[in-house]
Amino acid sequence: MTTTSPDWETRVLDEIERTRDELLTLAGDLIRIPSENPPGDCTDIGRFIADHLRAAGLDPEVHDAGDGRLSIVVHRAASNAAVDDDPTSARHLVLAGHTDVVPVGDLSRWTFPPFAGDIVDGYLRGRGASDMKAGLAGVIHTLVVLHRLGVPLAGKLSLAAVPDEEQGGSRGADWLLDQGVLDGATGAIIAEPAERTHPTIGQKGSNWFRMTIDGKPGHGSLQPLHGVSANLLAARAVVALQQLWDMKPSPPEDVVELIERSKTFAEEREGYAPGIGAVFEHVTVNIGTIHGGTSSNVVADRCVVDVDTRVPIGLSRAEVLARVDELLAEAGVEATIEPTGFRSEPNWTLPSDPVVTELVAALRELTGDPTAEGVLQWASSDARTFRSHGIPVLQYGPAELATIHGFDERAPVADVVLAAKTYALTTLRYLGVAETAVESE
Repeated sequence: MTTTSPDWETRVLDEIERTRDELLTLAGDLIRIPSENPPGDCTDIGRFIADHLRAAGLDPEVHDAGDGRLSIVVHRAASNAAVDDDPTSARHLVLAGHTDVVPVGDLSRWTFPPFAGDIVDGYLRGRGASDMKAGLAGVIHTLVVLHRLGVPLAGKLSLAAVPDEEQGGSRGADWLLDQGVLDGATGAIIAEPAERTHPTIGQKGSNWFRMTIDGKPGHGSLQPLHGVSANLLAARAVVALQQLWDMKPSPPEDVVELIERSKTFAEEREGYAPGIGAVFEHVTVNIGTIHGGTSSNVVADRCVVDVDTRVPIGLSRAEVLARVDELLAEAGVEATIEPTGFRSEPNWTLPSDPVVTELVAALRELTGDPTAEGVLQWASSDARTFRSHGIPVLQYGPAELATIHGFDERAPVADVVLAAKTYALTTLRYLGVAETAVESE
């Protein structure tokens, strides 16, 4: 008989349901392998994933960027049955996720072992359950199932499990894409945590910098008549920088509706207080750390302030940094500004892009929720790197969002399975299935 795409969809979804325990076991195994960043060594988890893929009959590539930053990549070529005039045969989809997690923090504040990897009361538990080892397990299992069933995909499929995302990705996704390992990709899905029916399709820019202010030391008993306190200058600068909020972005017309939807979503679905949606239209300013002076009786000769600003669509990092200079000058503060940490421009994938439309349609079908749609996020991720390389991307993964980067991290088991089915259905529809003869079962 000749199998059609709907036949393959049923077979693949049924197989994911049949092997749900296999999927959940994989997720638990990944959680039980510590991969905190810092320090960021992902050697053990990288080798585990490579061994898991080899056991499934796949041929993973291991890319080592040094210091345990191992990326695991698998390419599955388009079926020989694909034809040149089939538009899906030219597509190349990447299923991606990161292997590193944030540190567990104070062990005494966890009510269960942070690397438990177990299931209790319908939740997968442990560091990385939501961010993002359950999602990573989902994309790995999707590839394994497609390979096991021999699905003749019309386009190329790649898996990329990368390290270093929690510290900026310079030796993870950034490095891998710069090496050309994923050249030709036309779309990507990153299994980052998201609300159950709202994948994220864009994010604000990230603009971290360090502000160093010099003063003039002197005896503390003579202030303010002798010496110049760098700490006081820094305080003046911190207050001045709050005016960055007043900058007015000019977003492109085709993103305005997306911004409005995201504002509503943030307030109605994510549970934040009314007004939180305003972050999508303003530069946010967080004064992360302040280090100044040497002793309480010495006028501080230097103060260093680490600042995290996020840039809305319609502004650029350069514009924000130029405004920083203006505000400091108006405040009478001389400072050295050094870019640090996460740095990216605002970036997004349009809701009309095929990788977005296919995943959203799959979500609506699998959940029965017609309101499922893409939204913006205010944080940063490897999505910015894919977009900077011209690859349309969206993020969707299972999570209990309130536990991300916190204590007692967990993810709903039902959503872990839902995510895997969503990846599979999106892959089948985005890449297409080549018409090929198979034996009747």
